[in-house]
Amino acid sequence: MNEFAKLAQDFVEATSLLVGQRTINIMDQKGVIIASTEKHRIGDFHQGAAEVLETGKPVLIKKEDLYRYPGTKEGYNMPIFLNDRIIGVVGIFGCEEEVQSIANLLRVYVTQSFSQLQMTQKQNLEAELRNQLLRLLLFGGSSQKEMIENLCGMLNLQLDFPIRVILLHESAIGRHMKHLQDYSQLIQNLIWKNILDRKRDVFGIQNEDYVILLGGNYDRQEMHKRLERLLDEIKAEDAWNVTVSSPCRTIKEVSDGMREVSMLKKRKGGKIRNLEEHSCKMQYLFGNLLMQEGGRTAEEMFEKLEIQYGSNQTEQLLHTAQTYYECAGSVAKAAEELHVHKNTLLYRMKQLYQTLEMETDTAFVREFFIRMLLEYRMFLESEKDPGI
Repeated sequence: MNEFAKLAQDFVEATSLLVGQRTINIMDQKGVIIASTEKHRIGDFHQGAAEVLETGKPVLIKKEDLYRYPGTKEGYNMPIFLNDRIIGVVGIFGCEEEVQSIANLLRVYVTQSFSQLQMTQKQNLEAELRNQLLRLLLFGGSSQKEMIENLCGMLNLQLDFPIRVILLHESAIGRHMKHLQDYSQLIQNLIWKNILDRKRDVFGIQNEDYVILLGGNYDRQEMHKRLERLLDEIKAEDAWNVTVSSPCRTIKEVSDGMREVSMLKKRKGGKIRNLEEHSCKMQYLFGNLLMQEGGRTAEEMFEKLEIQYGSNQTEQLLHTAQTYYECAGSVAKAAEELHVHKNTLLYRMKQLYQTLEMETDTAFVREFFIRMLLEYRMFLESEKDPGI
């Protein structure tokens, strides 16, 4: 039994209860019964349905007419229209007086049901096509350009470069994947508010997170407004954290953008992390540096501090340095933030410089290496707690 026939069978069995458990049949476009409350009749040809399909009009079969309709029973047989086209026939058993009042209601009900089924199938198909397109853009690159163009054509979608890759992921552990159920409602809200556009944006689920490819081949200021509106909507939802890539100007760069947001997801840094912000870009670049040659240097620096001061005092020194840089190098502001005397802050910074052998280096060199060390410390924290 194909999927359509199975759904039709479920429908007749449920609907029969609403009409006094009368026999209900559904016939296909060839007049063959594909669903019936009398299951032994499935597969039989129905002459009354054939007449309905030929004329496009309901056929009432009375008791005295049964000889002209072999294998049928008395009752009403009515066309099922969908988009002004007959897709089948529905029949209900009973004499004219008994079923005339409910026959048209049944016809309307079955038509609406199949119309809803068609809409659901169309939506499911579109969602699957969008997910395929998303996967190709994120992981296929330019080698899949022809397939990407074909899928865009099927979806009536025009990719607008530059594209931002936006990754939504749950902000708390242990939500038992409920967030995947919330995605569709969030996306619908963004579409209704004209923030997302089905004809130029791509969106779907990838690896238990939600990815949006936000198109932007139009006024730069307008693009930033749309991105800001999207981020404002997401900020209002406690469930999500968001990472945003730098602009992707070609299909190949979209996969680069996915790597950017995936790396940012692993890093600590607040609810919204946008690579168009310089502080976020700097954190990302330091992260890349650590993944390459810088990791060993940062590890050696961290070990020096722990050997010299132990874990607790090392954490105190690094927290002091982080606050100092967050206060743009203002000793007074950083000391106030830390609730210590200015001389205490300066002494702690001097301890860092001495232990890391940076006393004679310029302020820029000192800050560069200590910021890399802070990034390494953040990496260690995220490894201990992946929910950060």
